[in-house]
Amino acid sequence: MVNRKIVGVFQFVKVIMRAFRFAILTGVFMRIIFTLHEIKSIVIATAVLSVAFAIASSGLEKLSTFPTAFLFSLISVGIGFIAHELLGHKLLAQKFDYYAEFVLWPAGLVIALAFSFLGFVFAAPGAVMIGGRPDLWGEVKPITRKKYGLISLGGPVVNIVLALLFITLNFFSPFVLWSTAAMINVWLALFNMLPFPPLDGSKVFAWDKKIFVTVFAVIIALFVFVGF
Repeated sequence: MVNRKIVGVFQFVKVIMRAFRFAILTGVFMRIIFTLHEIKSIVIATAVLSVAFAIASSGLEKLSTFPTAFLFSLISVGIGFIAHELLGHKLLAQKFDYYAEFVLWPAGLVIALAFSFLGFVFAAPGAVMIGGRPDLWGEVKPITRKKYGLISLGGPVVNIVLALLFITLNFFSPFVLWSTAAMINVWLALFNMLPFPPLDGSKVFAWDKKIFVTVFAVIIALFVFVGF
């Protein structure tokens, strides 16, 4: 049974890699403009968050489970965090013709690791910085409150969709990877939707309080459902 589960993990990774390949071939990721420094920052943030989630889930008293917890966390964070930042924020911002780049926050990495030993993951290792682009005459295109709110909402919504996907997979085929991925995506959505600057929730709240309350209520329902 264990070997079949392990084979299932690798099959799932292959499916994800094929999905990324399909996205590249169809031009989804080609529309996202990256810098080498940004790619390095995303890799570091993903690795540190994966370690933090693995520590929080396994605990100091269960170090023997850390390797498995790290593997599942790496897959889950690799999907949830990267999709949150790149598809939810960066791609949407660039679609609106704004400058967008993921910037690492070193202090956030340290805080994430420190709090993970207490069973809590401070999921803010960095953020996509957004700015207006100058036009032909050098005038910078301002970011409206609505578009700022929509871009900020994009990340948590991506995590909600992924959480629902993994909850569905776990319902039809119970597996610790599915439940881990569901919980991590719910947590990423919940943490980022808190209405405190500079988190996404503060910008959504400033833009449209009804939308904020609706989305936050959905996340709380998922939070309760996955059994945190």
